[in-house]
Amino acid sequence: MDDLKAKFGKRVKLIRQKKKLSQEELAEKIDIAVTNMGKIERGESFVTASTLEKLADVLEVKVQEFFRFEDFVSVDEMKKELNLDKMSDDEIKQLFRFYKLFINN
Repeated sequence: MDDLKAKFGKRVKLIRQKKKLSQEELAEKIDIAVTNMGKIERGESFVTASTLEKLADVLEVKVQEFFRFEDFVSVDEMKKELNLDKMSDDEIKQLFRFYKLFINN
């Protein structure tokens, strides 16, 4: 989970910077403490569903954009990490649900 939080935080920071917002400005717009915004971007904390929706709204992106980690991981690394042959049926089902939710909606 730490890896997910770190990658998510990097994406939030990247998108925030592209929108030319400071951490303070974004934190204020989504109604969280600046310290929490910093923790999110550093991968020390994760967001609630409500905060995720606010982030997407304020930054004018789809929620899926926060989970596009291609910039940080090569395709070969993705394939290696997925390693479907070693996943249980339940893990594959969960992965598929994430796929349907974030990619194929």
